[in-house]
Amino acid sequence: MLLTKKSPDVHPVHRTGSARFVQSLSRGLSNALPTMDRRAFLRRSGLGVGVGLAATQLSLVKKAKAATPGAGDGTGKIEVKRTVCSHCSVGCAVDAVVENGVWVRQEPVFDSPINLGAHCAKGAALREHGHGEYRLRYPMKLVNGKYERISWDTALNEISARLLELRKESGPDSVYWVGSSKHNNEQAYLMRKFVSFWGSNNCDHQARICHSTTVAGVANTWGYGAMTNSYNDMQNSKCALYIGSNAAEAHPVSLLHMLHSKEAGCKMIVVDPRFTRTAAKADEYVRIRSGSDIPFLFGVLYHIFKNGWEDKKYIN
Repeated sequence: MLLTKKSPDVHPVHRTGSARFVQSLSRGLSNALPTMDRRAFLRRSGLGVGVGLAATQLSLVKKAKAATPGAGDGTGKIEVKRTVCSHCSVGCAVDAVVENGVWVRQEPVFDSPINLGAHCAKGAALREHGHGEYRLRYPMKLVNGKYERISWDTALNEISARLLELRKESGPDSVYWVGSSKHNNEQAYLMRKFVSFWGSNNCDHQARICHSTTVAGVANTWGYGAMTNSYNDMQNSKCALYIGSNAAEAHPVSLLHMLHSKEAGCKMIVVDPRFTRTAAKADEYVRIRSGSDIPFLFGVLYHIFKNGWEDKKYIN
């Protein structure tokens, strides 16, 4: 088959000998082979490809076979343990699926009044604390810029020898021990006892910076060092004021309740130097300078009392 290009009708012109030869050769090939233009070639090519794909799909379709009895059953004992997420203070409920004593997967609790069947990114990774594929399963030592696996005995001997050396040279306070707010009670107790026997008080973790200051401040203000209301109150609020809080990213589940409240007509006001994801959900966003929270709050109080908007019954 010869693929040719349609040429427009033109008046014949005088041709050289080589041009006459090419024209004669083209005419001869045209008589010997069937020809088509480019559009016809593309149409027929597309049709051929479609037929080929259809034939391939037909060859892939096979009869379904019934599974053997018990093929979908697990081999071990499966239990569902209801627990609470330990990432933050929201208190989301989690159903942990345990097979043969091993936590294999998790689901948010759909009838929980706290998380309403939802997980945030942190809560969805709760199982990874103890069973993540990227967690270390054996000691590793950095040798010439690369980590190499070593035995437990080797690791314990080297670490203990190095600690005793530091203690002898610089005293017990030369070592800083870092705990974790993700430890359970038993782990925290064991570590604190170990540090005490070591002879130091240099033991700390992130909650001292994160929450201990909050406890003191909130206790002095409200008489209780933690949250004094429930998420139910959020859903029944008429107006919510967020100051320096980025709940959409820090506590996404808590913002779910505020979004439900907005559906019922609640007005959401966000005060923050940054336009955050929480601010994007606000009915009113107020940008203030960093460190100007107290002047801003005094200004709000001034206008509230000036216009008589305060809740006199509650105050009295």
